[in-house]
Amino acid sequence: MHLRPLLACLTLGLSSTLAQEPAAPATPAAAATAPVSDEVKKLLLAARDLRVMHQYNDALEKLDEAEKLAPNLPDIYALRGDIHLAPRRRDFDLALPQFEKAAQLQPDSPLPKFNLAEYYFVKHDFDTALKSFSKMITDYPKLPMIIRHLVHYKRMLCELKLGHRQQAEQIVADQFTFMDDTPAYYFSKSAMAFEMGDAAKANEWVQRGVAVFKGPACEPYYDAFKELRWVPDMDLNAPKEQPKQP
Repeated sequence: MHLRPLLACLTLGLSSTLAQEPAAPATPAAAATAPVSDEVKKLLLAARDLRVMHQYNDALEKLDEAEKLAPNLPDIYALRGDIHLAPRRRDFDLALPQFEKAAQLQPDSPLPKFNLAEYYFVKHDFDTALKSFSKMITDYPKLPMIIRHLVHYKRMLCELKLGHRQQAEQIVADQFTFMDDTPAYYFSKSAMAFEMGDAAKANEWVQRGVAVFKGPACEPYYDAFKELRWVPDMDLNAPKEQPKQP
């Protein structure tokens, strides 16, 4: 997955994963003729930090300023969409055009496609989300494993929520093992237990995953459980019997 180092984009809780590498610009020509200024970088970083502190209106003001200076920068629209989609706002009508604008400006990048698929996942339109995540796998067969596993994981969750348990189990069998370098296997097992109503078993799988991987690596996987309303906020490093927000 690619993202400019100037902005660790907080798209639906996936910033620690999606900010691993710098993004390819919308087009090579655009990169050559319109480099991102230091002023725009500062505005984007300020907007990101304000979003983390839940100061959404102030963050949006920073993005408006950045847009005036760099109207064709996809990061602006990706972050603005994320703000509109934040749990305390959930303005789907405002979020969607922003994600679509980012995708239009970055047609060859998987990041905007992931954001759009996540939009439908958060909206609980699991059929559309499944199709979108599956298309990512087809269109980008060489995604880095850390991202590819997240995409397959979201596919699996969509299958579960659509009542397709066999298909979900097949994704896990085909894509994940307990020896992977991501916690996808553990959180997939947890998801299946949650869907069966076995919260104790599900939390046991969560704790097993956290015992192997650091909390930040697990957060994107665990955040999906919040979106599915399987869990409250809880700390992934808490004791097994009292899991709390990561």
